[in-house]
Amino acid sequence: MTAQNLTYTPPRLKHISHDITGIKLEPIVALASSHRIGVEVLSILSPALQSEDFFREQSAEQSLMLLEVQLGVLKNALACNNIFINLPITVLMVPELFQRLLQLRSPPLNIEIVDPVDFFTLSDTQRQGVAQRLSQLTMKGHRIWLDDVDDSVVQPFLSWPWPLPLSGIKIDKETFWRIRATPALGELVSRCFRLAGKVLIEGIETERDRSCARQAGAQLGQGYYWPSWTWPED
Repeated sequence: MTAQNLTYTPPRLKHISHDITGIKLEPIVALASSHRIGVEVLSILSPALQSEDFFREQSAEQSLMLLEVQLGVLKNALACNNIFINLPITVLMVPELFQRLLQLRSPPLNIEIVDPVDFFTLSDTQRQGVAQRLSQLTMKGHRIWLDDVDDSVVQPFLSWPWPLPLSGIKIDKETFWRIRATPALGELVSRCFRLAGKVLIEGIETERDRSCARQAGAQLGQGYYWPSWTWPED
């Protein structure tokens, strides 16, 4: 979800947080061809920060403001890239913020729900509201993904009686590293395909990783195996 370290900080990011020092674009790659099919927008943090803790403490308002600024900084790249962005589920639960999300001036985005496990901490009414808002986003052309998925995340969604309008699933890198050489990876990929039409595996760092992910049935990959780049402001 994030990257570390950068010397140049686009000025507009400083208005969000002095701890966010820049933007990094990480390729989304088709495993069969190694062709780049999109990029994920990542925040680069000050070296001393732990990214998961930092973003967990951000409010829904701060998360949406960061997205708005990132898309503004990247305005010249949006038309030529299939953009993947991160979004906490809390943004979908605040009507004013959700309306701002709907009104973003951008091509259709791949919206990654970064905290899918939190969906099942909500009441049934809240879950149904989130599902309806995800459907509204898809009607605007956006594609919905679940991020950082493992077996413990997949199973509750498979049991949920009202399927969500999902385009893709991203398998967590730690899970991939743990089971990449076992049949369990192919089984997890198969379960993910029951939720969505595309499966991406994070944490691809070597040719062996790429081969394992492809043999397991995933179509897409992401990781240090493919060079990323930073994005300066105009």
